[in-house]
Amino acid sequence: MEHRKNSYAGIDNYAAKLIRIKARQLVGKAGFTENDRNDLEQELMIDLLQRIRHFNPAKAKKTTFMTRIVERHMATLLEARNARCRNWRLCLESLNACRENEKGDTIELIDLIDGDGNLGDPDREPRQASVTDLRMDMQRVIEALPTDLRDLCDRLRESNMAEIARELGVARTTLYDKLTRIREVFRKAGLDDCF
Repeated sequence: MEHRKNSYAGIDNYAAKLIRIKARQLVGKAGFTENDRNDLEQELMIDLLQRIRHFNPAKAKKTTFMTRIVERHMATLLEARNARCRNWRLCLESLNACRENEKGDTIELIDLIDGDGNLGDPDREPRQASVTDLRMDMQRVIEALPTDLRDLCDRLRESNMAEIARELGVARTTLYDKLTRIREVFRKAGLDDCF
């Protein structure tokens, strides 16, 4: 597949060349492929453009600053890809795939995940509740909450407490009090590890 170049009209020539070179260096590392190259270039460029406003000519040359920013973001991308919880080398099959144990029982891989998030042995007993069961239980508890607590649960899916406090115009302590009430409801429902 031939690599199509992103357009960097209006962008510093050094920055554009640097981004292209660094994105090409990432291909083949941590599961990044040639198909990811345009996306990598764009991600590196966006990060550079967001940080370039912090450039201080008294501290370094602009080219040095840009190189450091891009290389640090590359390191962040590689670290994220190689993190144990999302290691690309471990994603060989879907968690919905099934395996057969010695007894001939078919078990979904998702049911073999132990408490530490590691894939267990198909010959051990599967977990009591599947992730689907857990989601259904959580949804049932959330739907039974008062409106204000249910709204907080919904907002927490996409925002953090500080952002929610700003949006609602309330103190964070008020939200943390509500969060304590939500956790208590989950604890009473036997789902204290879920919230």
